[in-house]
Amino acid sequence: MRINGISRFFLTGTLFCLLPLASVAQPAIQPASAEFLLAESAVSLLPDSPGFVRSAALKTPPEHTNTLEMGDDAPIIKTNLAPKHARIIQPGQQAQPLTAGDKLIFSIRNQTRPMSPVNWVLSAGLSHLRDGRPHYGTDSGAFGERLGAAALKQGTQSILVFGVFASLFHEDPRYYRQGKSYPFMKRAVYAASRIVITRTDAGQPSINWARICGMAGSAAITNLYYPERDTGLNPTLRSYGDSFVTGAATNELREFMADAIAMIRRKK
Repeated sequence: MRINGISRFFLTGTLFCLLPLASVAQPAIQPASAEFLLAESAVSLLPDSPGFVRSAALKTPPEHTNTLEMGDDAPIIKTNLAPKHARIIQPGQQAQPLTAGDKLIFSIRNQTRPMSPVNWVLSAGLSHLRDGRPHYGTDSGAFGERLGAAALKQGTQSILVFGVFASLFHEDPRYYRQGKSYPFMKRAVYAASRIVITRTDAGQPSINWARICGMAGSAAITNLYYPERDTGLNPTLRSYGDSFVTGAATNELREFMADAIAMIRRKK
């Protein structure tokens, strides 16, 4: 399939972002070890987070905060340490440092959770009802193709953003929820801004290069399996822009969904 215009630009940019992988590989390969290096996984070439490297060097567990509460008969120690692969870090929780392998697992789990197939069906269903992109037609077979395309696009985006590029740029792929202690508008703006702003593994604010590069790569890859009319300059650019809008909407759900559920439960 022919790839041109912005598609070629995105693919080139994605490859450029992947260049740091080459810098960590051995510069000289002995013949005896070439077979081993070919079998070595890409994950082993990705850099671990500085926080994990530091804690491993000190041989100490990641820091976390414990709270003490009195039970009926004895004190109960409650930890504020978030689960290692939690997608959302709640207010007051301490996140654990992630290795490159942890981030890859995180990216895969992000697409194997129960809601992922629902997202694929919704995306394919809306496209099918409008006969929109990707234009596979309007019969039952076309819906199946759209469903497969939605799963493939979301899967490649998750692995590129949360696994590969989050490791290369030392960025934390998790969403840190602000919670009800902040005003509504501030939370809404914060949630939407996480598409272009994130935190590094060290906890410092940073441009979300993992999102920018990962979504560009995912948009470019759609040129390999979308119909011909949906490839090239304008369609790929629209796909790239749609990814930002969808990502921002997802972050809004992450920020406010718990509040909405709690409100519904109180009214019952």
